[in-house]
Amino acid sequence: MQHFQKRFIRILRWSEKYTKTDMVYLFKSGAWINLGSICVSLFSFVLYIAFARFLPKEVYGTYQYLLSVSVIVSAFTLTGMNTAVTRAVARGFDGMVRKSIWVQLRWGIIPFLGAWAASAYYFLHGNQQLGWGLLLIGIFVPINGALNTYGALPGGRRDFQGSFLLNLLCNTLYYPALIIAAFFSKVACVLLAANVLSQFVGLFIAYRLARRMYRPNDHVDHETIPYGKHLSLMNIFGTITGQVDNILAFHYLGPAALALYSYATALPERLANLTKFIPSAAFPKFATQSRAEVRRTIAPKLLWAAGASAIMTLVYVAFAHIFFAIFFPAYIAAVPYSMVYSLIIIPWATGIFVSALSATRSVRALYVFNGVVPVVQLALQFAGILLLGLWGLILAKLVVAFVQLFFGAYLFFSDDSPEHQSATSVTRT
Repeated sequence: MQHFQKRFIRILRWSEKYTKTDMVYLFKSGAWINLGSICVSLFSFVLYIAFARFLPKEVYGTYQYLLSVSVIVSAFTLTGMNTAVTRAVARGFDGMVRKSIWVQLRWGIIPFLGAWAASAYYFLHGNQQLGWGLLLIGIFVPINGALNTYGALPGGRRDFQGSFLLNLLCNTLYYPALIIAAFFSKVACVLLAANVLSQFVGLFIAYRLARRMYRPNDHVDHETIPYGKHLSLMNIFGTITGQVDNILAFHYLGPAALALYSYATALPERLANLTKFIPSAAFPKFATQSRAEVRRTIAPKLLWAAGASAIMTLVYVAFAHIFFAIFFPAYIAAVPYSMVYSLIIIPWATGIFVSALSATRSVRALYVFNGVVPVVQLALQFAGILLLGLWGLILAKLVVAFVQLFFGAYLFFSDDSPEHQSATSVTRT
């Protein structure tokens, strides 16, 4: 085994003269990140089977609508703090994890009050389901978003094995809780309660374990919190518009159509997530490099990602109908939509430019990206559903994904804003 391992490492090192990439690091990090994605995909697959077998389409569609509302509420938390803190940990400022969590919890009063105000509105109009759902969302979304920052410790230190194990712990609580809830209850609000409560328990345990495993230092960087707020501010519009498709499908086509749309898009997106190890693995390295260095090394990563994603797309198209017929016969009508939507694997796999912009702290370019793309997305999806129904949503999401890819590439190679790579302000708490 040791002999095989050495030979394999030599092969990876030999390939670096063609890929211009640290292939040993990419393979090690990619193996753990992909293993995590595979585990999540398997968990999700079992969950989708359970939902298809146990839940009426209307109940599942309402649950998906509540999930979209929870994401919209989360847009007003500090969603960009995880990226900023991961960058800080990669540069030696572990103390930003704990500090940022307290900042996020204080900031969470804004989405908390907004969700509870919306809850009161639904209660007054007799919609108990959405009223109770927003009560739960207002309480747990800000807390879970803050606790999720634990991932900056293994992520920033490039410990992808540790990140995998902690995520696995969270998932082993989350997915069984939802399956049990789907089996015993046919109420969307009960499913949401199982969702947010299991997330809270898993994230709290993972945070405590991460602090024991990594014993973070107390170094803090005064750039991180403002940078995290910048990222959060520029994410608000994009996060909201990212849920517009579900909101539009629910209101214009009904919960059953939303359930069909959810199944059509879920499997291609899960496959696309298998290729996301490239930007995830590259981010900590990008954070320690100059923008010029990143520009010199990014092209080979894109070529490899494009080839792998094209193969995955062809395989999915070939087997989609058989797959749905065996596992999701109630949603067989989703197959044509899903086959077309699988093209999204290609731009998602090659979407490394936003990761590079974030790692090199290109604030101006990120503001432009997160301002332009959501406007395009909102306009295309709204026009698409009004003109073509579900087909309009599918086509709009595909167009937006390719817009994100090419616009991100343009901004990355044209951005000349000042870089902030050095540790400028270090203190001890």
